[in-house]
Amino acid sequence: MLLLLLTLLSYQLTLLLSLLVSAFALKLQFNKFIRVVKRMRWLFVSIFIIYAFGTSGEYVQYFSGNYAPTYEGCVLGTLQIAKLLIALASLTILFASSSQEHLMIGLYMMLSPLKLLGFEIDRFTARLLLTLDYVEELVVKEKFTLSFHNFDKLHLSAENLPKQKVIVLQSPPFKLIDKLLMITIIVSVLVLAIFRVFT
Repeated sequence: MLLLLLTLLSYQLTLLLSLLVSAFALKLQFNKFIRVVKRMRWLFVSIFIIYAFGTSGEYVQYFSGNYAPTYEGCVLGTLQIAKLLIALASLTILFASSSQEHLMIGLYMMLSPLKLLGFEIDRFTARLLLTLDYVEELVVKEKFTLSFHNFDKLHLSAENLPKQKVIVLQSPPFKLIDKLLMITIIVSVLVLAIFRVFT
């Protein structure tokens, strides 16, 4: 829903939303969000360079004509970086405000319509939750460092993990605030879509 909303926003609103969501993510998980952004910095630079120098338009002054970026390319590159920041900040906020169980319940409810097509959503969700649990136990309890040098020792550490687990996913009922948020998002997307069509 957020990605659909981003396609309907203007350049200025996308930048403003990027600043607001990033500021909220910094408030909740400052170190983690900064670490994620640092890891993505070369991707941001690459995206900006590709759009700036690969998009046709009016050339930026003070550059050589054959190797100059364009204003339109700089705008598009900045826009794509802003969208990526919104996605990263949203994920940071989601992981900071939701437990692992709640994330799995949300994923299960989102994928549940695929049951009509024959997909085994229960098994997929259970395996994903078990994988996350085992990784957490390996790193935290067994103090296993995830690196290429330790891959050969992975089976030795896995022998100490519990062999059987019972997974219970309890779906909490929708609260009033949840319903209001869903209605607000849907109405906002519809209004923006209608506005873009008639403008």
